[in-house]
Amino acid sequence: MQSDNVLLITLALLLILAPLVRSLLVRNGIPALVGYIALGFLVSILDHQWLFVNTVFENTFSVLAQLGIVALLFRVGLKSHTRALLAKLPDASLIWVGDVLINLATGYLVSFYILQLSLVTSLIIATAFSATSVAVSVAVWDELHLMNTSRAQLLVDVAELDDLSGVLLLAILLAVIPVLLGEDGNLLSLIGTTTFTVLLKLALFITGCYLFAHFLEADITRFSRKQEGSATAVTITILGIGILIAAVSGYLGFSLAIGALFAGLAFSRDPQAVHADARFGYFYEFFTPFFFIQIGMQIDPGTFFTSIGLAMLLLVAAIVGKVAGVGGAALVKLPKTDAMLLGVSMVPRAEIALVVIYQCQQAGGNLVPDKIYTAMVWVSVMTSILAPLVVRSLLTRQTGKKKRNRTT
Repeated sequence: MQSDNVLLITLALLLILAPLVRSLLVRNGIPALVGYIALGFLVSILDHQWLFVNTVFENTFSVLAQLGIVALLFRVGLKSHTRALLAKLPDASLIWVGDVLINLATGYLVSFYILQLSLVTSLIIATAFSATSVAVSVAVWDELHLMNTSRAQLLVDVAELDDLSGVLLLAILLAVIPVLLGEDGNLLSLIGTTTFTVLLKLALFITGCYLFAHFLEADITRFSRKQEGSATAVTITILGIGILIAAVSGYLGFSLAIGALFAGLAFSRDPQAVHADARFGYFYEFFTPFFFIQIGMQIDPGTFFTSIGLAMLLLVAAIVGKVAGVGGAALVKLPKTDAMLLGVSMVPRAEIALVVIYQCQQAGGNLVPDKIYTAMVWVSVMTSILAPLVVRSLLTRQTGKKKRNRTT
């Protein structure tokens, strides 16, 4: 009973503090996830002092974190559109492919050859490196009223494709890891077979989501709206279906993230369902912070300072990878200054990168050692803070230069 009270008190305090921390940080141009991670880390520090986190406590926050992943990825899918994503491929595909390949290579080479980490850990870091957090930099573009420019739209297009590829790579990685950890001599053959099986299952799952979107979703939404008579109730039904699809994905051996993403995409084609996004925002704001809080709670306080050197090396690699991968490929379409701006805007690694690290850590087997985990959280926080500052400076300088040119 005493432990239940501690759990409820902790939940209550986090629910009170999370909106306050979010408001304070956002007003100062810092992503809210930084504050959520800090709150989780504070819980970890207090637990090391008083040892109040028991099995029930851990399981409760684990479930809340999983629901946070579902809410996070479901909204990413809901805000996207399959046809729109396919339409973006001709313009954004070159930059997207260059971005993903170079960042995969950068993350792997630095981890495996310089840091001399294991093959599996290096692949996990490489997969996390391939992701992008578009919301972090887009907030700066929007603040300066530049979201209607072609450069900003290209940024959003490439970042959305990054989200998709990052989640798909995570699905393949989680399936291949057991093979890599095995000792069978015919490793390449097993990896090929496993990858083919995963892609086949993934194709079947995506086909199922497509059939649901085109033949069932509209009828279910219409029936729910008619029977329940409440817009909020319809939103709850949509969220429930999203969780169900995510659970099916987990049952098939994929992560909840990929299921939630395609569940969002399945509903994104229905304008009535998309209108539910405003109401879904309440669920998103409630559950998503717990994912980042759980990220902070998993940090071992003993590694907080000892991982800084490792984090700085990974931070440099993360920055170089995006600037080279995105900026270099963008030179084909954009002037040098715009290509550089696009590359810097893609530097933040937050939501999807943290999902990759968290999901692989939860897989067990010490795939992500404590020091590496903390270092990657450092990378996520630092890229989310530094990139907007540089982007704001570059955009302000460019905007000022254009105004001076018009006046002269």
